[in-house]
Amino acid sequence: MNRCLTIGAVAATLGLVACATHTVDAQWSSPQLANTPLAGAKVLVACEAPEEVLGRICLDKLAAELRSRGLTPVLRPDTAPPPATQARDDSRYLPEARAAGARAVWVASVGPEAHDPGSSGSGLSIGFGGFSFGRSSSVGLGVSMPIGGSSANTAYAADARVSDAGTGLLLWTARAGSAPSGDARVQIEALLQRLVDAAGGAKVF
Repeated sequence: MNRCLTIGAVAATLGLVACATHTVDAQWSSPQLANTPLAGAKVLVACEAPEEVLGRICLDKLAAELRSRGLTPVLRPDTAPPPATQARDDSRYLPEARAAGARAVWVASVGPEAHDPGSSGSGLSIGFGGFSFGRSSSVGLGVSMPIGGSSANTAYAADARVSDAGTGLLLWTARAGSAPSGDARVQIEALLQRLVDAAGGAKVF
């Protein structure tokens, strides 16, 4: 009897952990989202990253996740972030999305965060050009973080935005961060899966 209770408790704990791994740090939906579901839609997919390898990992994973949910992604090959003098503005993707017949623009920004293992855990930040997201503003995009080798203190974050291609209206956005590890690909792919899962929960598609 006690053994069954123990197994049940362990299973419940594992279930809670599994659910927790699919959460995002924050998300927002427009009231207009209910009128613009993207189920089965063609979407322009753009990834913004400080390094080409991160951008390519982002594009491959995001496209695979969206295809698995019935969307048709049209990939934008340029993964460079906005210039340092230019604020984030996803409207620059709209003409390309309309030309491709896409109903929406799906943009993801991915990159390294600064992490101070001696801090209380609140020193994470990431910057792209004229904008940043994170929990502090301690590092900018000009800093190149290691992909391999000694990268135990490297954490990554991802930000996703979905906008209507016709109106440019932001429909949904979310942000997710990860704990530091030595494998950038694993972190980024997990972050993007969490973001797409959250979009599905928010009825984006």
